[in-house]
Amino acid sequence: MLMTSDDEMGAAFAQVRAGLAALRALVDGAQAWPQRLLLERQKELFAVRRELDVESARMVAETFRRSDDDEGVGLARGQGFRTAEGFVASISGGSTAEAGRQARVGKVLDDAEKARRAEEAAARAQALAEELGEDLFGLGADGEADVDAEAGDGAPQGPVLPVLADAVRRMELSIEAGDVIGQALVRVADMLEGEELAVFERNAVAKALGLPLAQVRRMIAAAEARVNPDEVKKREDRHRQQRSASLTAKADGSWRLTAVLDAASAAPIKAFMDAYVRAGFHDQRGDSDRQGKSGEDRRSAAQMRADALVALARHGAGCEAGHAGVKTTVVVRMTLADLQTGEGVAEVDGLDTPVSVTTARQLAADAEIIPAVLGGKGEVLDWGRKRRLFTKAQALYLGERDGGCAKCHAPPDWCETHHIRWWDRDTGPTNVDNGVLLCTSCHHDLHRDGWDVRIRDHRVWIVPPRHIDPTQTPRLGGRAALDLAA
Repeated sequence: MLMTSDDEMGAAFAQVRAGLAALRALVDGAQAWPQRLLLERQKELFAVRRELDVESARMVAETFRRSDDDEGVGLARGQGFRTAEGFVASISGGSTAEAGRQARVGKVLDDAEKARRAEEAAARAQALAEELGEDLFGLGADGEADVDAEAGDGAPQGPVLPVLADAVRRMELSIEAGDVIGQALVRVADMLEGEELAVFERNAVAKALGLPLAQVRRMIAAAEARVNPDEVKKREDRHRQQRSASLTAKADGSWRLTAVLDAASAAPIKAFMDAYVRAGFHDQRGDSDRQGKSGEDRRSAAQMRADALVALARHGAGCEAGHAGVKTTVVVRMTLADLQTGEGVAEVDGLDTPVSVTTARQLAADAEIIPAVLGGKGEVLDWGRKRRLFTKAQALYLGERDGGCAKCHAPPDWCETHHIRWWDRDTGPTNVDNGVLLCTSCHHDLHRDGWDVRIRDHRVWIVPPRHIDPTQTPRLGGRAALDLAA
């Protein structure tokens, strides 16, 4: 183990502080930087922050290790704290949740390093034993060294995750994303064989590179649900038992509505609110005459969602106002095999986490179930140039392929069907090979900024403009971008 003197440690931290002081002086002039320089320096600064996060995680993990003392008084209790999380949070000024996240990722790094050193020691011992022709280093009959003996009392507990550790150490993944993947791998470790777990780890890390944290969480939740569908069902049962709603008067005369819902209860409400908000924004842009008042609507999205709930309540009370002109369908996606066996998981448009097949069957009583392969009932999916607007069947097909906005992964109810080769400019046909789902914002980005879309092997690829990526390297989009199996 490498030991560092107090003087060496002090000198190293002094160099870090000096570098940060120079960095602060540099950033003071950021307002005068051209855009290209601002973006380059921002990427460099985030890389430096990730590097500091990695070293911080390693130190926090060691603090947790020293605090975990069943026989004596651990480090945290010796400093007057009940938990290691509370102790670290008092030093960092952050939250106990952040401390736990750093400790878990630090342990992933530490365990991978211990395993690497043990493997190197075993290889050296094997080579020496073969050279001498004797079993001098505790080699068994199969010629393998005792890794636990080499690692000592600090041998890794739980799965060793070398690919994840390497990605975090190389600053390719943030501490937050690394923790999401690491916790999922620990939870599924008992259900996957060694190579299966390794494949899960490699795919999860590869897919997570470059994704924001919210999309990493969504991707991992879907992958973990497929591995452990029984846990999804248990979670749903717990959520249904815990569902609640309250409507309370505030002192100023307004009312606060609070609800906690299970997935099956939330799905139709969210689908309607999303469709209601989308229709409202169409009115605000002046491209809809549904209510005959284009451009007059100035409501925020939050106000629209409140109005959507009121519209639902009025409709339920039997008024003739309908659904305020908004129509929506709750789309539940599952394979035919899962539907027939009652096992596995399903996806519900607009929800970030999968649901059990049991819940999907409950929704089927009121919601239209669209099979994974569309067109089985004879829907026409290719209209060529006979009509400009995409049909509902085509839109549902694109929803299955793209999973929502192909660029930013917004829910399908937020999206529009977009002609890749434009109808007017390029005389592009209205068929699924020339269509893609895009939210309103990303749709405008494509028209305004020069992004391009390509379809290859039923997958969507997003091509950035040259001012963003001079090489214009296609980026995998749509459902495949968040699917570990793709």
